[in-house]
Amino acid sequence: MPEDNQPPADRRPDSMKKSRPPFRSRLIKDQRVLDVLGEMYERERHIDWETYSHHPDPHHHAGTGFSLSPEQGDQLYLLVRYGQARTVVEFATSLGFSTIFLAAALKDSGRGMVHTAEIVPEKVQQARENVARAGLGEYVTFHEGDARKELTSVPRGIDFALIDGWAPAVSLDVLKVIEPKLRSGALVYNENRDREFLDYVREQGSGYLNLPLLSGSAYKPQGELSLRV
Repeated sequence: MPEDNQPPADRRPDSMKKSRPPFRSRLIKDQRVLDVLGEMYERERHIDWETYSHHPDPHHHAGTGFSLSPEQGDQLYLLVRYGQARTVVEFATSLGFSTIFLAAALKDSGRGMVHTAEIVPEKVQQARENVARAGLGEYVTFHEGDARKELTSVPRGIDFALIDGWAPAVSLDVLKVIEPKLRSGALVYNENRDREFLDYVREQGSGYLNLPLLSGSAYKPQGELSLRV
């Protein structure tokens, strides 16, 4: 099974072929954070996705983030700050691009912790370094290994969760792991709108209210936002 944040070749969305504009954030003001995000994004936006080899083994992609768009990052920041989130869960860390947006929101609101899970050791190390360079280390707890096991230790009362894995079955498994710990009113954002995930949260009686969240990004136009009722 492909690892959580790596797209198999036959699932690569057409949107990955679209060119990516230069980095911009409308909400992040801390220059230290902006510098790290901009550096990470600039490296990734010049990847030739047409020729990139999407090997199913995640360890073949230790230096590639497959990050969400800056517009989506701003949305995550806004949702976490507006909802006054304190306990945030992320699957998967990758190189820490989305982790930094989440942690920046917690820092700017004054407190909180991002619990983020990643299976590739090299990515965990790179993410740690990126988060530290952004000055956000005290707001992030890294869980190295299979998220379906590692995230069982996250405390109850989860306010916000980002599900950003590429293997649909794993994304749904992770949701089921953290589901008992979601507080009423918690938000879950599924970046890839995985079919298995959508079928589950949209099923009658699922305990979720759902809607697509448009991003304004050409190459990653929308995700799915679910409210735990």
